[in-house]
Amino acid sequence: MSEHTPHLPNALVAIDLGSVTTRAHFFDAVEGRYRFIAAGEAPTTAGAPTLDANHGILQALAELQTITGRQLLNERGLLLANNTESNLGAHALTATFSAGPPLRVITVGLLDGVSLHSVNNLVDSFRCEIVDSLSLGDRRSPERVIDAISQNLPDLIVVAGGTNRGASLSVVRLANYLALALKLLPENSRPPVLFVGNENVQSEIEGLLSPLTDLYKTTNIRPSLDHENLGPAEAALGMLLFEIQARKLKGLDQLSRLAETRLMHSAQAFGRTVRFLSTVIDAPKGILGIDLGASSTTVASAFGGELEVRSYPTLGMGSSLGGMLAETQLQQITRWLVDDLPDDFVLDYLYNKTLLPGTLPSTTQELGIEMAAARQVVRLAVGKSLPMFPANAIYPLTGTVPWFDRILVAGSTLARHPRPEHSLLAVLDAVQPVGIVTIILDQNHLASTLGAAAAVDPLLAVQVLESNAFMNLGTVIVPVGSARPGSTVLRVQLEREGHKEDVVEIVEGDITVLSLPPGKVADLFVQPLQNMNIGLGPGRGGWIRRVVGGAFGLIFDTRGRPIQMPTSFNKRQELLQTWERRLRGGS
Repeated sequence: MSEHTPHLPNALVAIDLGSVTTRAHFFDAVEGRYRFIAAGEAPTTAGAPTLDANHGILQALAELQTITGRQLLNERGLLLANNTESNLGAHALTATFSAGPPLRVITVGLLDGVSLHSVNNLVDSFRCEIVDSLSLGDRRSPERVIDAISQNLPDLIVVAGGTNRGASLSVVRLANYLALALKLLPENSRPPVLFVGNENVQSEIEGLLSPLTDLYKTTNIRPSLDHENLGPAEAALGMLLFEIQARKLKGLDQLSRLAETRLMHSAQAFGRTVRFLSTVIDAPKGILGIDLGASSTTVASAFGGELEVRSYPTLGMGSSLGGMLAETQLQQITRWLVDDLPDDFVLDYLYNKTLLPGTLPSTTQELGIEMAAARQVVRLAVGKSLPMFPANAIYPLTGTVPWFDRILVAGSTLARHPRPEHSLLAVLDAVQPVGIVTIILDQNHLASTLGAAAAVDPLLAVQVLESNAFMNLGTVIVPVGSARPGSTVLRVQLEREGHKEDVVEIVEGDITVLSLPPGKVADLFVQPLQNMNIGLGPGRGGWIRRVVGGAFGLIFDTRGRPIQMPTSFNKRQELLQTWERRLRGGS
């Protein structure tokens, strides 16, 4: 295609192979622009009893075919038609996956705060469990280190260490430990090794390890003490993890051969979408993305295109709920319940969910338990991610609340809730943002899909993101400071189409909503009182131009940071019901 040939939109199918649900999304041109058309879903069949992901993929495609009326399947599977014949196949296929157990990884680095820190950051950006780490500061004897490596039976070992002009002997010494441990394992049980350290000792590392196991090498993730370069290593690690997972999950390899590009881990694809949003939206304070999955939770932050991703396989809303419970006092969950439920009832439901992650809540009480647990999972995930945020993204009074301009939230627990105000309230309670922030809900489970689709056609990702495929829940203004409950902390005034409305006083300790329909634009004047800070500095306000309305308009959250819940159940119940009523437009 020449550079003067106009871009012609083509139909694209995107498969998302999740740990519980497999989804097939269909995108096509509507009036010359890409749009999300429909999705088909089926239970993921990668696990028992089917043990073949293909069955779930075909079921999802069959449902998508029924919904769209477009023939996508023949007797052999998905049609990848290379012509423009209507109602026949698709012109490209992309795929993401998060199915399967997290891969067990041992990380190795020289210094805890330098190369080991970087290699842990690298591995944590994927859905992996770091089962052990080794560095020069390790106090264990060489024998115990070797035993730990051989007994953990990792799926992969990732080795970093030494700048390109730095340590070499110490890196080789650590590699010797690995070699000894690998020799103790049967040949068919030896994990592959990815070396991302000093490039000047790659030949020595190869001589030590390649006779024992598969050795992969890529660019040094720490070329100098003050510079971290994870990009090439992320690409290499992603490909290697896919190869390992494909040997465990039947159907993954076949899906990869159909896809236009290599299968992408859902966490990485989600991060790509967050990074893209940070480049096209005027967001000087950055974008935060939270993908609340069944088997893991991904947190991504991007500031001007600079992306950081962390994936937490012990935090999720299905099989990984046990990880959250291990770090949580039950009261941290039950404080968000409107119903007075026995502790045993709450625990029974959550532990059953770890065994049957596809179970759906059947009562309002069970739905309430899920949303309460979701708050705690997100709270823990964001808390663990604080070190990856820039220092100026952390609100100094609490040290735990990030400043962001946009928050994108994804995951079935939030996206499929029958009352979106509950999802919005859960996000506000869990993240507890400050300043001025817009909350965006990925209601169609597209964030990861678009990250992968952008590798095939960037225009598709751009145009779908510009459409109404995502739900703007509303712009939230959160003043922070110290004020007496019930006292006025803000005076605000909306101006629509040149008409200034009445001044509204916002009091401390409540949620207040001003109507601004989705897609409508207004200017907002905010005057902070009592030295409150809305992100412009203590006591500083002014006009905020072109505020865009969302599903719940403009929300003023003056409940303080961190939110303090009463110890009395009756008072907590009253507060929770009041906050829900406020978001629905009640008084």
